[in-house]
Amino acid sequence: MRLLVSRSWTPRSSSPLMGTTETTDFIERRQRAMAKVHVLGSGTPTPTPDRFGSSYVIDLGGELVMVDCGPATTHKLAKAGLSATDVSSVFLTHHHFDHNVDLPCYLLVRWDQSTPDTSELEVFGPQPTSAIVAELIGTEGVFRRDIHARIEHPASQRVYTTRGGELPRPWPTWSAQDLVPGDVAERENWTVTTARASHVQPYLDSLAYRFDTPTGSVVITGDTARCAEVTELARGANTLLCCCWDHPDGDEQVDECVAEGMVGNMCGPADAAKIAAEAGVEQLVLVHATPSMARPNSSEKAVRIAEEIFDGTVVFAQEGLAVDI
Repeated sequence: MRLLVSRSWTPRSSSPLMGTTETTDFIERRQRAMAKVHVLGSGTPTPTPDRFGSSYVIDLGGELVMVDCGPATTHKLAKAGLSATDVSSVFLTHHHFDHNVDLPCYLLVRWDQSTPDTSELEVFGPQPTSAIVAELIGTEGVFRRDIHARIEHPASQRVYTTRGGELPRPWPTWSAQDLVPGDVAERENWTVTTARASHVQPYLDSLAYRFDTPTGSVVITGDTARCAEVTELARGANTLLCCCWDHPDGDEQVDECVAEGMVGNMCGPADAAKIAAEAGVEQLVLVHATPSMARPNSSEKAVRIAEEIFDGTVVFAQEGLAVDI
């Protein structure tokens, strides 16, 4: 395995010192309560009034880590009360548009809203992640005209200096790296491990991610069929966010992609539950559901099916849900 270069992260604010009478158990419980996953997007490429695309934010009580940046993620981030500039790292599972199409919006908003104290953004994902970021906001990128205008125009310069910046305003900077299965990245507050997710190879590479933190562990599968690599990645995790595309029986396969055979490349509720049971996780969160799966009767059926296989907690995710790790 490769170990990606570590970089320390400094919290923006520190919690008050704990009193000497507080027990280690109390401290651990309080820390655990701070760690959660915000489900910003839990839909598919088909937009509906309630869901569209995929995106998740792991909130470590000060540092935010984003996984996938599907349609309207930047707006959904604001609706959740989270700041784009507080996201330290973005991880992309794969490059289907319902997982990455809002990346240019997010990159531009984070840069435009940044102050001199904003940390440099890290972007990770399967190839060609690093090339995509450069093609969007590099000096020859598709948004170079917008960036150039915001750097040079006096009105934009005034906005920047009002926020505490000093001229000349710098071009966006970032760190981007392409990942392969087995890569590990260590930071002060988390360690991420990657594994191959079985989706639409060889056309696109797909990764699942496991985040181990002082307050628990969470695995986000991205789009995947049930496979040994994802099961092993999830072994012993506290929480598993697993795609739950649709029911595998013909009566429920009413979505276009399902009719074309996507079920073979995506988990349904039974396969998601089997991964959770075999891996021994505590909590299963079903995400990335088709419009038909998200209907009340169908989603309730999905939970029932999963609970017949998996003994832990099962949650069918709606957008805006915050789940404790």
